[in-house]
Amino acid sequence: MSKRELFVIIIGGGPVGLAAAHALTQANIDFVILERNPDTVSDAGSNFVLLPTGLQALDQLGLMHAMNRNSDVLCPETYRTDHNAQSIGSVHWFQGYKDSFGIAPRIISRHDFTRVLFETLPRESQLKIQTNKKVIDISVINDGVTAICADGTSVSGDFVLGADGAHSLVRERIRELALEAGSSKVNEEHPFLTTHRALWFRFPAKDEFQIGTSCETHGSPISTQFFVGRQTAVVGVYERLEKPTRERARFTQADQDALISRRDEVLLMKNSNLTLREAYDSRIQSGLVNLEEGVLKHWSWGGRVVLVGDAAHKYTPSTGAGCNDGIIDVCVLINELNNLLKKLRTTEIGADCITESELAAVFEAYQSSRHKVVVQQCKDAGEMTTLASWPGLIEKGSEDGLANAWASIHTYGNTADDRAN
Repeated sequence: MSKRELFVIIIGGGPVGLAAAHALTQANIDFVILERNPDTVSDAGSNFVLLPTGLQALDQLGLMHAMNRNSDVLCPETYRTDHNAQSIGSVHWFQGYKDSFGIAPRIISRHDFTRVLFETLPRESQLKIQTNKKVIDISVINDGVTAICADGTSVSGDFVLGADGAHSLVRERIRELALEAGSSKVNEEHPFLTTHRALWFRFPAKDEFQIGTSCETHGSPISTQFFVGRQTAVVGVYERLEKPTRERARFTQADQDALISRRDEVLLMKNSNLTLREAYDSRIQSGLVNLEEGVLKHWSWGGRVVLVGDAAHKYTPSTGAGCNDGIIDVCVLINELNNLLKKLRTTEIGADCITESELAAVFEAYQSSRHKVVVQQCKDAGEMTTLASWPGLIEKGSEDGLANAWASIHTYGNTADDRAN
């Protein structure tokens, strides 16, 4: 390989891709972001819960104070009721997080989250973000990789970092490259399993809502989560599918309306008459999606392509861990890469001649350090979603036990069943 600076192609300019931009900027590694949408600052999507682990990762990127200014602390107690508005007991998992980490979970809108991630980048890094760039193919070349866009343009670099979400093109290309090479390290064509779908919607927060409030309703066949943010409140409505599927689904407005109509009388808050119907009818935005679950077996191909976040592992939103883990992925990956570059700079060869095999070792070390954790996270999230929808007869105590266990999910043991595909 001829001498040149390391250059990374980030595919996907959402929160995880923007976090990668921060990490690479701090490591003084050049990059470009290719984002298919016209803007990286987006309102489209539900609010985010920032867990202490995610906040600690953001602190590594120098973003803790900016995030604190634009987010709100979640109240220690989460109120839970059944479909008849009868209490089934509160849980204190947010307090558990604060007790364990000294940091309380926070809630932030997608718009504010992406805005802060973008605005806190140095101007020269902001200029490396290219929007309206839909990547349609990735080609591995002799000394690097090329990302090919739908508009006919292409970008070449040392490796692709796939932050393009659950329906990742980068993940598809990793599988295709493995098949073309006759490798035994081939991921499944449809690696994620869906057993639930979720309708999310945001609506204006009322004056009587306390910022940071979180409530849940449990029952069959739907359950809800409700969070109050600064200007808006967000509701997630979870529905168990009649039959699990690995196929992607697209839903219409009629599908959303039909889901609400099935249990529109459900009360969302303790000591309130706010119904699911009333909140839905005042919505600002909404969306209905399948909730894919699973952990990919192989997160990279050689030293040329690597995945982070939902592209590599996908959970249900019940524990709020998904985006947090994507940001942690980025920090772990770039730390591994930066450590290699520091080591190479002490040699005669220098860091300008990093090899594909050295990058492959970085990617393998990154996956190895993260895999067990995300398998457990996937398991925890799936169980929380399942138990909230009361699949058959369960003891209330078992649900309470899981909720209390989730408050300390970072003491990972060896009991996680391997949901990796």
